[in-house]
Amino acid sequence: MPGNNSCQKCHSLKAACDEAFYTYPKSCSHAVWHVIRKYVHDQPYLTANNLLQVVERSPRWQEVQIHELAQLANDGVLVIGGAAESTHGHVIVVYPGQPKNHGGYSYLDREGRSKVLPSYGIFPLAMSTSIGSWPGAKSKGDRTIADPWSREKFKHVRFYKYVGTPYGSPDGAEN
Repeated sequence: MPGNNSCQKCHSLKAACDEAFYTYPKSCSHAVWHVIRKYVHDQPYLTANNLLQVVERSPRWQEVQIHELAQLANDGVLVIGGAAESTHGHVIVVYPGQPKNHGGYSYLDREGRSKVLPSYGIFPLAMSTSIGSWPGAKSKGDRTIADPWSREKFKHVRFYKYVGTPYGSPDGAEN
């Protein structure tokens, strides 16, 4: 029954994300790598910028659009997102669940005043960890894919779904 298989895959993805969130709370690259290794056992560890370069060129990964993300994650498809930067980029995993409003959490502005980040839309959920202090960059499905980045930087984030052969498949091999 396709629904049960999809539900099982969704729960497996969520469990992998939750485990990564707690295992690597201060390293987005390690957390995303942890989840990827549940699907691609031979995936070497790569920093965010390097991982994005590899994923962009790999036949194992296919770029997808934002409007596809929630359904893919809810079907248990591994989708990562990220943006490379001159020093350190940032990567996330799309987390299963109902999309929600971006923002709505407190942060301190440059003068140290407490503010609430206003929403600019509804987005799929994210698993994200970070060494930084930005509250939107840490999420176990309670923040969205847009929260780790400023609105301007989010325009450069790209998303990729894993299309390689999953372990446990009938052919038993990785592509």
